[in-house]
Amino acid sequence: MSRSHMHHSVVSWSALRAAAGALAKLIQAAIEGPEKYHPERHYMRGPGPKWREKHMFDITSRGA
Repeated sequence: MSRSHMHHSVVSWSALRAAAGALAKLIQAAIEGPEKYHPERHYMRGPGPKWREKHMFDITSRGA
């Protein structure tokens, strides 16, 4: 077997292994169903500095 032929077969096995791994993940996701909702991942603690910067003028202009 020539050296270049061996290199192509190594590349082919690596591509095949990557494709098989991707297929396995896809099948596992299909079996498990959609990901469950985790509200803690979307939790916001309140207005951030950009909101305060934008609305601070509104608060001071009211003369409260």
